[in-house]
Amino acid sequence: MALLGALAVFLGRPGTGSAFFANSGGGADDSSAAVRLDQRPAGAIVLQTPAYRLTISKQNGAFLELLDVGTGRQLITGTNGCEWGLSAVGDLAYTGGCAYGPAAPSQFSYAWDQATTTLTMTYTAAADSERHVDAVVTLHALPTFFDLRLTLTNHASRVIQQVNFPVDLYEDVSLVQAGYAPNFLPGVRFGPAFFSRVGNNVFTYPGRWAFADYLALDLGGAHLALYTVNPAPAPLAPVDLGFVRNAAPVPCSGASFCVTHAFHTWIGAAGTWTSPIVRVRVGEPVEQSIMDYRTDNGIDAYPSAAAKLGPRLDTLSRAPLIKADLQKGAVPSFRDWAHALDQLPSPVLIHPVAFGPGGFDATDPDELPPDPHAGTLDDLSSAVDAVHAHGDLVMPYLNVSWWSPQSPTIQALPAPLTPTSISVQDSGGNAATEQFSGFDGFIVSPAVPFVRARVQAEIERWHTDVPADCLFFDQIGARPWRYDFNPAAPGPLAYYDGWLSLFAPYADRCLMVEDGWDRLAASFSGFDSSLMLMQREFDWLDQRFGPDWQTFPLALWLVHDKVLMYQHDLFDGTFTADPEILTWNLAYGYMLSYNWSAGLGGPWLGIATAFQRALGPHYAGVALTSYTQLADGVTETRFGTYSVVANRTGSVYETGGYAIAPGGFLARTDDGSLVAGELADPSGPQYRIVQGGETTFSAAVPAAG
Repeated sequence: MALLGALAVFLGRPGTGSAFFANSGGGADDSSAAVRLDQRPAGAIVLQTPAYRLTISKQNGAFLELLDVGTGRQLITGTNGCEWGLSAVGDLAYTGGCAYGPAAPSQFSYAWDQATTTLTMTYTAAADSERHVDAVVTLHALPTFFDLRLTLTNHASRVIQQVNFPVDLYEDVSLVQAGYAPNFLPGVRFGPAFFSRVGNNVFTYPGRWAFADYLALDLGGAHLALYTVNPAPAPLAPVDLGFVRNAAPVPCSGASFCVTHAFHTWIGAAGTWTSPIVRVRVGEPVEQSIMDYRTDNGIDAYPSAAAKLGPRLDTLSRAPLIKADLQKGAVPSFRDWAHALDQLPSPVLIHPVAFGPGGFDATDPDELPPDPHAGTLDDLSSAVDAVHAHGDLVMPYLNVSWWSPQSPTIQALPAPLTPTSISVQDSGGNAATEQFSGFDGFIVSPAVPFVRARVQAEIERWHTDVPADCLFFDQIGARPWRYDFNPAAPGPLAYYDGWLSLFAPYADRCLMVEDGWDRLAASFSGFDSSLMLMQREFDWLDQRFGPDWQTFPLALWLVHDKVLMYQHDLFDGTFTADPEILTWNLAYGYMLSYNWSAGLGGPWLGIATAFQRALGPHYAGVALTSYTQLADGVTETRFGTYSVVANRTGSVYETGGYAIAPGGFLARTDDGSLVAGELADPSGPQYRIVQGGETTFSAAVPAAG
């Protein structure tokens, strides 16, 4: 391969192709005529298509420039490295493509196959190299995008723990108009000021911090997107990704910021690792490239919310979530629910919390029988029967991924099992623990047969002993990805693959999860959280990102037809109890919710109920059609024939004959049969719902409560 590549360098003739791109969206077809490689420049090769021009160093394969042909804009101005770089356990020294060259002891060569429009770049380390790593990068070029794939063979003794691929891409700070990232549901849009300040938004996918392996940029009227193509059933490929701008004089500073993308790996001595495809798209705006990510990763083929929920979707679409915290005095015990339900509207999704033995988190995963203060198991079963008779649904709060040391399950582990043997373990065999509610519990490994059997038994118990309609699982969608060296695991990267496979058979059980990320939408029917929690409770986004960020609905394009989206159930500040959160929820297709503990006598339960009943059927489980900036601070979100205009300014916004109050919204169907919103009125802002020409709800907008 090295000799053939060297001949291609010096003689300019085709080399071998690659078999890596069977699912890359192209191959040896008519598109090859639109892709050409010019090998004549002295120090570079130039890949030219109708959409882009990519200039690559002949010395080491580094990207020198990516140009958008249509606008003439530089999408990449260089790289912080040469195609790939890695870090090994216990070794801080650099290893990567820049250490190789055509005439160096560690050699670089390349070969081009015009028939498949594939460039193969080969990095062969010198046999006596202290960090002996061989690599092959294949670049498959198509007219509007190119695919990258890396294979590493580790001939050194140290374990390779992280692989930057592609290496950090330099971007022009003065050119950037916006960046898009999957940080917290439903996503974030960064403005120019974010990229001119020192900071970053680099987080690990999968988890609450990064719900997709996708990034996009608007640069001087041009568009760039980078994402991984890795559809199930391929194992998850955990990765750190985001935008970085450092303080000078280190790389990714000054006039440049970087797009960074680094896979977590565990490549031992003599081990070989092949990355997923990394796709770089040129010229597509964000709403198009995020849909390509969805299609390329098979998310579009996941069962819809309607398919997973069946008849429950009709009820859920009209039902606000009612959190019922059994440790709060305002929520009666289960034995009194039959009477208490008469005080609630219907339909609602009742969400009992903190009902297990000892209270919240005390005995996870054991929630049954309930704590005596909440009632007996018979009381709970009777309460669920009463909920159903009332026309409502029930969804208990469960945690099966973190087990309390005082839980009956941990206390009665069968020999020879120990808490460590069932837990996620670090490379030294130590159990991973986390503290919640004062309990230092164990993060259990989904690879352990006992854990899997225990979780399956819990799911079944809520189907037989207590017939719950939906099940909420804490932490599964929120916890950052982690290594798991438990001997039962198929490999140290398989933590979240284990949970995906465990829950897959229960897709028809109306499973919901804290936060959520792309692959969970295959089996789960609800994602419960948003960046509003992080901002309202902790001022987190302003503190980390600065002021130049906005909510942006990446997740809605990805999965809004697959899951229902709710606010987090444990933070009072995102229940539908103030005008801002109501407008935000409706603008981003979120279901409404209310905290029973706040009392049933105020106005907000009625407001949340009225808007959920009227509007929910038009957006629950419906795909996002478009998201448009109508004016500064004014957006329109469209779900098919239903749209929401959100006015986040301090002034009245007029559209279609309606005056939207400052901070308010206008929701309507295209045929005019439904019009609702927070509208301006001489007496003050008013909530109104008009259906079929008749006003079905009207109320003055109350203060936050």
